[in-house]
Amino acid sequence: IDARLNITPVRRGCGSWECGCGRPHSLPFRVVGHCGGVEVHLIPGPRGLGLVASEVAKILLSLAGVKDCWTRSYGSTKTVPSFAYAVFDALKQTYRLVTPEDWGR
Repeated sequence: IDARLNITPVRRGCGSWECGCGRPHSLPFRVVGHCGGVEVHLIPGPRGLGLVASEVAKILLSLAGVKDCWTRSYGSTKTVPSFAYAVFDALKQTYRLVTPEDWGR
């Protein structure tokens, strides 16, 4: 029951300025995640780009269903737990903003 209560939804979409296909293959907008001294920016990419990220970020993004994305990271990214949680925090930020598609819900 605890696992079911702690599921984190990740909003996907086509937020790239180069694509515009409308399919949910990337992120709908740019998001930033923080943890300790690490800051991670997830930038939506065009369809067919793939995941341009480190190995830790690629694993987390592929588990979230994101197929095309650029990443930028700042700070002490050598600490793997902080870096992984910063990527997870950035994925949680996708539901912090209410987009016009969600106004009717």
